[in-house]
Amino acid sequence: MTTRFLSIIGCLLVGVLHVHSQGYIVPNGVTFNGFDGHGYSVFVIQNPTNGDYTGFDLDPVGRTPPDSPYINTYLFDPIADEGVRTFLVSANDHISLQPILANSYTELTYPNSYVFEDGSPFYVGFYTGYNPWDPHGNYTGIYTDPVFGWGEFVNSGGVIQMLSSALEYGGGGIYAGTEDIIGVPEPSIFGLLSLATLFLGWRLRRRST
Repeated sequence: MTTRFLSIIGCLLVGVLHVHSQGYIVPNGVTFNGFDGHGYSVFVIQNPTNGDYTGFDLDPVGRTPPDSPYINTYLFDPIADEGVRTFLVSANDHISLQPILANSYTELTYPNSYVFEDGSPFYVGFYTGYNPWDPHGNYTGIYTDPVFGWGEFVNSGGVIQMLSSALEYGGGGIYAGTEDIIGVPEPSIFGLLSLATLFLGWRLRRRST
């Protein structure tokens, strides 16, 4: 009988571990407002339910080197709220919590400036949500109910343009340059596995008494 129950548990493990919550792509999750007189504004939805958003500006500050024909150096200037963590990534990079915690990507931070060469498209990854603070009010950089996304941009003659973008909610992240969402195991799966394990333990205890 024990072997039978072990077989059942094994089948459950094989089956349910392939079930994932895929989330969904947020329509217009990343929007580009162009030049607002101060910088090039990018807005990122942080709550798809109510449309609340955060974002940042890329403020043109000069040329690197000084004899470059076009402006190519921009100050990263975030909105002063929960903020959006912003990273330089490449096509197909995993924009998810694990590589972010591992510091796998260069993070854009204020008040630093970054060079985006004329005519060279670049990808920026986004990670935001709510409550990135601990109970003492210290910034942790880890969001509750997170969203992950990306934008593809280009500096065209000193003018920043957004070429494409995507933002996902409810999954585990997204691959840069695509709408392919990184799945996460459903919470109910963990509950099912725990229940199955407890049931097996109960059967074993009954047989030993």
